[in-house]
Amino acid sequence: MTTIIGVEYANRCIVLGDSRVVGDSKIYSHPDMVKVVTNGNFIIGAAGDVRALQVILHTWKPPVAIAKDKENLFQFMIAKVVPSLKQQLTEYGLLESKSADKEFELYVLIAFNGNIFEIDSDFAVSRSESGYYGIGTGGDYALGALYAGATPEQAASIAALNDSKTAEPFIVETQYKK
Repeated sequence: MTTIIGVEYANRCIVLGDSRVVGDSKIYSHPDMVKVVTNGNFIIGAAGDVRALQVILHTWKPPVAIAKDKENLFQFMIAKVVPSLKQQLTEYGLLESKSADKEFELYVLIAFNGNIFEIDSDFAVSRSESGYYGIGTGGDYALGALYAGATPEQAASIAALNDSKTAEPFIVETQYKK
Protein backbone atom coordinates (compact mmCIF):
# COMPACT_ATOMS: atom_id res chain seq x y z
CA MET A 1 0.00 0.00 0.00
CA THR A 2 2.05 2.94 1.24
CA THR A 3 3.02 5.12 4.19
CA ILE A 4 1.36 8.43 4.91
CA ILE A 5 2.36 10.32 8.08
CA GLY A 6 0.68 13.32 9.62
CA VAL A 7 1.94 15.40 12.53
CA GLU A 8 0.22 18.35 14.18
CA TYR A 9 2.36 21.01 15.82
CA ALA A 10 1.26 24.10 17.79
CA ASN A 11 1.30 26.38 14.74
CA ARG A 12 1.20 23.99 11.76
CA CYS A 13 0.86 20.45 10.55
CA ILE A 14 2.67 18.34 7.99
CA VAL A 15 1.53 15.44 5.86
CA LEU A 16 4.25 13.24 4.37
CA GLY A 17 3.87 10.43 1.85
CA ASP A 18 6.19 7.98 0.19
CA SER A 19 6.55 7.50 -3.58
CA ARG A 20 6.04 3.77 -4.19
CA VAL A 21 2.84 2.46 -5.74
CA VAL A 22 2.36 -1.30 -5.70
CA GLY A 23 -0.38 -2.97 -7.70
CA ASP A 24 -0.85 -6.51 -8.98
CA SER A 25 2.72 -7.41 -7.89
CA LYS A 26 4.20 -4.54 -9.92
CA ILE A 27 6.09 -1.61 -8.42
CA TYR A 28 5.64 1.86 -9.85
CA SER A 29 7.41 5.10 -9.06
CA HIS A 30 6.87 8.26 -11.09
CA PRO A 31 6.55 11.97 -10.22
CA ASP A 32 2.93 11.91 -11.47
CA MET A 33 1.97 9.20 -8.99
CA VAL A 34 1.97 11.20 -5.77
CA LYS A 35 0.02 10.25 -2.66
CA VAL A 36 0.02 13.65 -0.93
CA VAL A 37 -1.31 16.82 -2.57
CA THR A 38 -2.37 20.31 -1.63
CA ASN A 39 -5.87 20.96 -2.95
CA GLY A 40 -7.10 24.48 -2.20
CA ASN A 41 -7.11 24.88 1.59
CA PHE A 42 -6.61 21.15 2.16
CA ILE A 43 -3.66 18.77 2.25
CA ILE A 44 -4.78 15.29 1.33
CA GLY A 45 -2.75 12.11 1.80
CA ALA A 46 -4.24 8.75 0.89
CA ALA A 47 -3.49 5.04 1.01
CA GLY A 48 -5.43 2.04 -0.22
CA ASP A 49 -7.03 1.17 -3.55
CA VAL A 50 -4.96 2.97 -6.18
CA ARG A 51 -7.90 4.04 -8.36
CA ALA A 52 -9.70 5.55 -5.35
CA LEU A 53 -6.51 7.44 -4.47
CA GLN A 54 -6.24 8.80 -7.99
CA VAL A 55 -9.83 10.05 -7.91
CA ILE A 56 -9.45 11.66 -4.49
CA LEU A 57 -6.08 13.24 -5.13
CA HIS A 58 -6.61 14.40 -8.73
CA THR A 59 -10.34 15.01 -9.36
CA TRP A 60 -12.08 15.71 -6.03
CA LYS A 61 -12.96 19.29 -5.21
CA PRO A 62 -13.36 19.56 -1.41
CA PRO A 63 -16.16 21.78 -0.11
CA VAL A 64 -15.42 25.39 0.77
CA ALA A 65 -15.67 26.13 4.48
CA ILE A 66 -17.79 29.06 5.55
CA ALA A 67 -17.16 30.97 8.79
CA LYS A 68 -19.58 28.74 10.74
CA ASP A 69 -17.76 25.59 9.54
CA LYS A 70 -14.51 26.89 10.99
CA GLU A 71 -16.08 27.01 14.48
CA ASN A 72 -16.19 23.19 14.61
CA LEU A 73 -13.81 21.57 12.12
CA PHE A 74 -14.59 18.02 13.27
CA GLN A 75 -18.27 18.57 12.48
CA PHE A 76 -17.32 20.18 9.14
CA MET A 77 -15.39 17.02 8.21
CA ILE A 78 -18.29 14.76 9.19
CA ALA A 79 -21.13 16.84 7.71
CA LYS A 80 -19.59 18.26 4.53
CA VAL A 81 -16.17 16.85 3.63
CA VAL A 82 -16.93 13.12 3.98
CA PRO A 83 -20.24 13.27 2.06
CA SER A 84 -18.47 15.18 -0.74
CA LEU A 85 -15.70 12.57 -0.81
CA LYS A 86 -18.20 9.69 -0.90
CA GLN A 87 -20.15 11.38 -3.69
CA GLN A 88 -17.01 11.71 -5.82
CA LEU A 89 -16.09 8.06 -5.32
CA THR A 90 -19.67 7.02 -6.13
CA GLU A 91 -19.70 9.11 -9.32
CA TYR A 92 -16.60 7.22 -10.46
CA GLY A 93 -18.26 3.88 -9.62
CA LEU A 94 -15.74 2.98 -6.96
CA LEU A 95 -18.06 2.25 -4.05
CA GLU A 96 -20.56 0.01 -5.89
CA SER A 97 -18.12 -1.93 -8.02
CA LYS A 98 -16.29 -3.78 -5.26
CA SER A 99 -16.85 -7.52 -5.27
CA ALA A 100 -17.69 -9.43 -2.13
CA ASP A 101 -14.26 -11.10 -2.10
CA LYS A 102 -12.30 -7.83 -2.18
CA GLU A 103 -12.84 -5.36 0.62
CA PHE A 104 -12.70 -1.67 -0.25
CA GLU A 105 -9.58 -0.16 1.30
CA LEU A 106 -9.22 3.56 1.72
CA TYR A 107 -7.39 5.54 4.37
CA VAL A 108 -7.14 9.30 4.08
CA LEU A 109 -5.45 12.04 6.08
CA ILE A 110 -6.95 15.45 5.46
CA ALA A 111 -5.37 18.60 6.86
CA PHE A 112 -7.42 21.76 7.11
CA ASN A 113 -6.42 24.91 8.95
CA GLY A 114 -3.42 23.13 10.48
CA ASN A 115 -5.54 20.28 11.89
CA ILE A 116 -5.40 16.67 10.72
CA PHE A 117 -8.37 14.33 10.37
CA GLU A 118 -8.16 10.61 9.59
CA ILE A 119 -10.86 9.02 7.46
CA ASP A 120 -11.15 5.24 7.31
CA SER A 121 -12.67 2.86 4.73
CA ASP A 122 -16.04 3.15 6.47
CA PHE A 123 -15.76 6.97 6.20
CA ALA A 124 -15.55 7.47 9.96
CA VAL A 125 -13.62 10.59 10.97
CA SER A 126 -11.03 10.32 13.76
CA ARG A 127 -8.61 12.63 15.56
CA SER A 128 -5.50 11.78 17.56
CA GLU A 129 -4.85 13.60 20.81
CA SER A 130 -1.12 13.01 20.33
CA GLY A 131 -1.19 14.75 16.95
CA TYR A 132 0.49 11.73 15.32
CA TYR A 133 -1.06 9.90 12.39
CA GLY A 134 0.15 6.97 10.29
CA ILE A 135 -1.80 5.14 7.60
CA GLY A 136 -0.97 2.52 5.00
CA THR A 137 1.10 -0.62 5.32
CA GLY A 138 4.01 1.30 6.85
CA GLY A 139 1.83 3.47 9.07
CA ASP A 140 2.32 1.46 12.26
CA TYR A 141 6.11 1.49 11.84
CA ALA A 142 6.01 5.25 11.35
CA LEU A 143 3.77 5.79 14.38
CA GLY A 144 6.07 3.74 16.58
CA ALA A 145 9.03 5.78 15.41
CA LEU A 146 7.20 9.07 16.02
CA TYR A 147 6.29 8.01 19.56
CA ALA A 148 9.93 7.05 20.12
CA GLY A 149 11.01 10.59 19.20
CA ALA A 150 11.80 10.35 15.49
CA THR A 151 11.10 13.26 13.15
CA PRO A 152 8.48 12.60 10.45
CA GLU A 153 11.25 12.13 7.88
CA GLN A 154 13.08 9.67 10.14
CA ALA A 155 9.80 7.85 10.81
CA ALA A 156 9.19 7.53 7.06
CA SER A 157 12.70 6.11 6.57
CA ILE A 158 12.10 3.58 9.35
CA ALA A 159 8.81 2.57 7.71
CA ALA A 160 10.61 2.15 4.37
CA LEU A 161 13.17 -0.16 6.00
CA ASN A 162 10.40 -2.40 7.33
CA ASP A 163 7.69 -2.19 4.68
CA SER A 164 8.37 -3.25 1.09
CA LYS A 165 5.50 -1.09 -0.15
CA THR A 166 7.12 2.14 1.10
CA ALA A 167 10.02 3.95 -0.58
CA GLU A 168 11.71 7.33 -0.99
CA PRO A 169 11.51 10.00 -2.10
CA PHE A 170 9.12 11.38 0.48
CA ILE A 171 6.77 14.22 -0.39
CA VAL A 172 6.09 16.67 2.47
CA GLU A 173 3.34 19.29 2.50
CA THR A 174 3.05 21.87 5.31
CA GLN A 175 0.02 23.85 6.37
CA TYR A 176 -0.05 26.65 8.95
CA LYS A 177 -2.87 27.30 11.40
CA LYS A 178 -4.89 30.40 10.67
